[in-house]
Amino acid sequence: MSTRLAEPSVAGSIRSSVEPTVDMPVNGSAAFERPSHSRFRRWSAILVMIAIGGAGAAYYFHHESATRGKGQANRAAGASGQQGNGKAALGFVAPAPAADGKQKSAPPRLETAPVEVVPRSDVLRLTGSLMADEKSSVAANTSGITAEVCIDRGSIVRKGDVLVQIDPTDAKNKLAEGQAMVDELKARLGLDEATDNFVPEDEPEVRLAKASAELAAANLKRATDAYAKKVISTEAFDQTRTEFELANQRYRQALFQIKQAYQVCRTAQIKLAILQKAVADTTIRAPFDGWVAEKLVAVGEQISSGMQATKVVTLVRVDPLRLSLTVPQQSIGSIEPGQTVRFHVDSFPERTFEATVRFIAPVVTNDTRSMVVDAMVPNPEGALRPGLFATAELVLPKKATAMFVPATAVQRMGEVARVFVVRDGVAHEQVVAIGPADERRVEILSGLSGDETLVARAELVHDGDAVRQ
Repeated sequence: MSTRLAEPSVAGSIRSSVEPTVDMPVNGSAAFERPSHSRFRRWSAILVMIAIGGAGAAYYFHHESATRGKGQANRAAGASGQQGNGKAALGFVAPAPAADGKQKSAPPRLETAPVEVVPRSDVLRLTGSLMADEKSSVAANTSGITAEVCIDRGSIVRKGDVLVQIDPTDAKNKLAEGQAMVDELKARLGLDEATDNFVPEDEPEVRLAKASAELAAANLKRATDAYAKKVISTEAFDQTRTEFELANQRYRQALFQIKQAYQVCRTAQIKLAILQKAVADTTIRAPFDGWVAEKLVAVGEQISSGMQATKVVTLVRVDPLRLSLTVPQQSIGSIEPGQTVRFHVDSFPERTFEATVRFIAPVVTNDTRSMVVDAMVPNPEGALRPGLFATAELVLPKKATAMFVPATAVQRMGEVARVFVVRDGVAHEQVVAIGPADERRVEILSGLSGDETLVARAELVHDGDAVRQ
């Protein structure tokens, strides 16, 4: 015997279509399994209802959205008077017609600005240090005891001014001895102050020896004639010939001795000049105009000369000064003698100083790949000092022109800059490369030729807009 179970009334019609009829016996096992199948049917019915409800809601919202979008499109098309037109469908909106049916064609009036083209002088920014044009450790050229120091640190001296005086007593005594020897030799030779016109043959010893030689020559001539006539003996002839030879040798010896004495005199004169210089060297003088940077001796100190000469003063020339700059290797080709250098120092931040390039090093250093350039700095007031650090700008030759436009004419969008060029009453967008800028203007590196007219305020136009100037 089988019994058909009654289906719940909540979803009777739905469940009858999806659930098969179940014939269950009335015995104990069938009664034990019935509650499980009932719960299964109830949950199945609930899931089916949820699915149907979700599908209905999705259809409703889709229908409402489509209806709303179509209404907005119709309203936009009606406002523009272009329903059904292809341009409206593509998103183009044409200007609204005037009341008389004619198109409005008057573009807005905008301020324009030309591109400013100016000559450009590039500058090379460098750093360097001020150096003394000349720096000398003045040393003694003679030995002695320091008798007087005529300067102090910071003193300004002129070329030839006395710096240090060495005791000259010993040097003067040696000079007097040398002078006496020269005077003695001059007296021996019968010379006055001018010794360049000395003639050895005019000296008495030489003249006497010469006369004896001439007499011997005459006697020999007579003896030769007599001997040829057999008037004199061979012995007498040989004696006369020997006297002739002796007279000639005495003449040559006298001439040699007098020339030697003259050279000794000249040597003594040279030694005298050395002694005179030694006396002069006891006075140490400034070799050039400058400032005394260091005083290294005091009165009473022993001063030495030679290889271990004592340094007495350090002297520096401060007018002009030398500005030593380090130029990188990529800028070497732009440096030429005569270029102007403008520089600043921390000691005078409000002043700008100028120098002129004079010396360019012939080699590039291996460690820094740079070269040294020296520029001369006039310093008549002595305001600048050696050792100051300087930041400099080296003015390079004029090679090109620079283009500038108003800052408001440039529109930036991230890394891209653009301007609007006016051609035939229409604004055309032009992408440009910009350089240094300030609040008033911007340098254009590329993108323009220089003869364009730009919209002065780029935010007021778009590419293709009509513009009245």
